[in-house]
Amino acid sequence: MCVRPRTGCVIPELTVRVARACNPRGTTAMAIRDHLNGLWSDEDFEEWYPRDGKPGLSPAQLATVSVLQFLLELSDRQAAESVRNRIDFKYAMGVELEDPGFHHSVLADFRERLAVEGRADKLLDLALEKIRAVGLVRERGRQRTDSTHVLAAVRDLTRLELVTEAMRAALEELARRAPHELVGLVTEDWAKRYGRAARLGRNPSRPKSRIKETGEDVRLLLRYVHRYLPALRDGEQVQALRQIFVQNYCIDAQDRPKWREPEDAGLPPSAIAIVSPYDVSARYARRGETRWKGFLAHVTETCDPDTPSVITDVTTTKAPVHDTKALPGILAKLEGRNLLSKEHFVDGGYLSVALKQQIAREHGVGLVGPIRARSTRQSRKGTVFHREAFTIDWDNEQVTCPQGKASRRWSTPPSLAPYVNAEFAPDDCRQCPVKTACTRTDARKVTFLPRDLYDIQSESRTEQQTQEWLSRYSLRAAIESTISEFVNGHGMRQCRYRSEDKAHVQHVLTAIAVNVERIGVHLPPAPARQPRNPTALQGFLDWQHIPRPRSWRVATHPAG
Repeated sequence: MCVRPRTGCVIPELTVRVARACNPRGTTAMAIRDHLNGLWSDEDFEEWYPRDGKPGLSPAQLATVSVLQFLLELSDRQAAESVRNRIDFKYAMGVELEDPGFHHSVLADFRERLAVEGRADKLLDLALEKIRAVGLVRERGRQRTDSTHVLAAVRDLTRLELVTEAMRAALEELARRAPHELVGLVTEDWAKRYGRAARLGRNPSRPKSRIKETGEDVRLLLRYVHRYLPALRDGEQVQALRQIFVQNYCIDAQDRPKWREPEDAGLPPSAIAIVSPYDVSARYARRGETRWKGFLAHVTETCDPDTPSVITDVTTTKAPVHDTKALPGILAKLEGRNLLSKEHFVDGGYLSVALKQQIAREHGVGLVGPIRARSTRQSRKGTVFHREAFTIDWDNEQVTCPQGKASRRWSTPPSLAPYVNAEFAPDDCRQCPVKTACTRTDARKVTFLPRDLYDIQSESRTEQQTQEWLSRYSLRAAIESTISEFVNGHGMRQCRYRSEDKAHVQHVLTAIAVNVERIGVHLPPAPARQPRNPTALQGFLDWQHIPRPRSWRVATHPAG
């Protein structure tokens, strides 16, 4: 492995004590080095580096600095300066006082390595192994998960600004890679339109003319690159421009770019619509009154009594991804770390009856959360004709309504989500005296889950009305304070870097920093250091039973 070997840390004891007294958070990092011997070693990163070439910096030290950087909310420059000047940083890294440190750009290069092949999760795995080794995580205990929205590090753009800025970014990329190829293509009009950042606002002047001109310019540039610059087709910004053009323009019958409208050619769904040419992984999403462009961060922590709440996983997804789609991946990672819980507390957004059955079958984990009631017109009005009022005869495949009429048809249509559809006869429903309170059509149709899922649904809804279940489920509420700690204490809601992979690196480093801070107070005090052996003079004084000061703190001085 081509890394610099980690040196022993020889720092005077008095200097370490002063560092502990002056910086509580630094004390946490120093305590972890004392008791856990660091969270990782250089051997843990062997696969990340080539085995030949010039020796580089210690990856274990860079990982430690990266965590301390997020623990103390430092920039790259501030973190590199702290390595040169701060004793607690040197002690936590295990370097000499005279160590010159490194240039701040090294931290950005290290994060680039973390952003590929799931290495950020590997870093969290290594930290959790050390935390488990000291008994701060229980085997098959309890855990809870919640999510929060994360804003991408991009500007909020209108659709016209998006296309204009994508065109400008593609021209910037081509100008860097092959400026001579733009001679004769970039005109004075293009310089006026794309020579600076697009700031048109929501009500730009000449909107139709701008839309037409920008569409024609983009198409001309893409054709030019495709025909004459094949080596530059795969450029990141050129590809982003191509996707943004397709999502916002279509080609009409006259072979001209035409602006897409929702009622005409249609717009792409938010799950695939690009919102910025500089971060093509960011997406727009809306949950209730919250609207944002960026990602979702799912945080999982332990919630066992008498132990610290340790962050066991943090998952970053695109903003429109539903919580139920993220939970199986979270549990799969926990299983890979041997950290699966017996009970996992989630809110209603993560839970469905089918998912609850699947997780119990595949992982042996009981999901604890509210099964939401299906909202229908009858249930909202509070009448007796909601779905639960119908009696189901599973053996005879028949449903009986509250008026005593039996269904005439029982079917299971092909669908990704399994369900059973029971339909009543129109003659029975037309003659029913309470038809207006039951259905607006000629015949009532009742849809429900298959028998195994229906039983789970009924049992869950009955159980969650009991006081015992409500008391047990109250453990989930504390995850809100953890989300608040991430957001307000470590700035997780605002991305520091662009792209989903780099945002995930930020979230993982934040999770490790939170763990460092939490477990520090649960570690035993540092072991007492052995006193120094007496010098020859001190040994002589002890031999002659002549009193001498045992410490410089109690030394007495003659009066002047």
